[in-house]
Amino acid sequence: MAIKRRRRVAVKSGNGLGKDFTAAVALLWYLQAHDPGIVLSTAPTFRQVRHVLWRQIHALHRRAGETLGGKLLDTRWELAEDRYALGLSATGADQFQGFHCENMLLVVDEAEGVGEPIYEAIDTVMTSENPKLLLIGNPTRASGAFYRAFHQERDLYETITISALDSPNVQNERVEVSGLVTAQWVEERRGAWGENSDSFRSRVLGEFPERGEDSLIAMSDIEAAVYEGYPSPRPSATRGEGATVDQTRREGAGGYDWSGLFLPGMETAPGSAVIGVDVARFGSDRSVVAVRRGDVVEEISVFAQLDTMAVAGNVVASVRKHHPRLVNVDEIGVGSGVVDRLREQGIPVRGVNGAAAPWRDVNCANLRAEGYRALAERFRSRRIRIPDDPELTAELAALRYRYNSRGKLLIEGKDEIRGRGLPSPDKADALMLAFLDDRGPTLPG
Repeated sequence: MAIKRRRRVAVKSGNGLGKDFTAAVALLWYLQAHDPGIVLSTAPTFRQVRHVLWRQIHALHRRAGETLGGKLLDTRWELAEDRYALGLSATGADQFQGFHCENMLLVVDEAEGVGEPIYEAIDTVMTSENPKLLLIGNPTRASGAFYRAFHQERDLYETITISALDSPNVQNERVEVSGLVTAQWVEERRGAWGENSDSFRSRVLGEFPERGEDSLIAMSDIEAAVYEGYPSPRPSATRGEGATVDQTRREGAGGYDWSGLFLPGMETAPGSAVIGVDVARFGSDRSVVAVRRGDVVEEISVFAQLDTMAVAGNVVASVRKHHPRLVNVDEIGVGSGVVDRLREQGIPVRGVNGAAAPWRDVNCANLRAEGYRALAERFRSRRIRIPDDPELTAELAALRYRYNSRGKLLIEGKDEIRGRGLPSPDKADALMLAFLDDRGPTLPG
């Protein structure tokens, strides 16, 4: 049903949960339902193509050959000259060239192990009139195209996760469906790997490892910080005798009830706001204004293709709305003009040069690394709440770190991120600036 609804579907699963069986059913259905139609399937090796997905196809066809019809060969099922399914190995991108049909389905099995050149070739096939793409695999790697389908590119996909804990054999602690994972196996893996291990997460729960070897912020920490929507207003008691101290603490500007947004250990009094501003340097970048009050991000605004004066004007509008105690602006390049204009208007602005020396953390190579290290710690310790914003989530999950020759932390720059084919982390940078230590250098004036 997901393939019917969406152009792209990605399924991550633990071991032994029937995803290949279901993919085989989807392949057979698609060719029966579309005339003309072509289905291409692939996997990292031809052995996997032949002995995993196509083995299931052969088993299903044997049980319903008269109904399904067609001529079934080793890795080819043909109903007509313009209606067929074909299994291809992922050893060369050129194998995907030359297929043209108004209805096409591509099935990528063991999707976590298929290389980037194959995905690039698949993207060329996706330019056809009515293409569909199904990715299925075990989430063993926190990088690559399969990982991106659930993170940076998840707005393009309908995503499905299948955990071994959902298996009827595990839930009922007896074999209800032959061939599916059993409760005994899950308990064996829990004892051998530990339920907090990445192996247990990937092979049993169907979840990606907590983070890649060089990922700055774990996806689980980002997801734990997300709240849906913004706080909804409620009537406020009049300050004074009619309002309790606790109520006054919970309510921020505008009489919003913030109490449900906070987790234990978070700053529960919203207080005055801090604004972070990332100013666009290139035509494809966007200027972003992020507003946080205490540990909660209230608002993220995006402005594209504006000059520095227009960006400054939008920041002024945000200042009038939120009355911040501080505005941190990325002053590298064109951002310096925004800083100067805001200072002229008496706004408490501080220019931030991410390439400058860190303010306090001597283990960081520069201020950008210090800011992001502190932000990552907020996510780990559950001291931040962010809106349900897929772009922001994807940008945060994509951040990578490394160490220089002196052993000091560096965060991947925007040019490096673009070099990996990902968008500039404008929202993430604005968020980092909003949470940048406000005990830094004294404000001018």
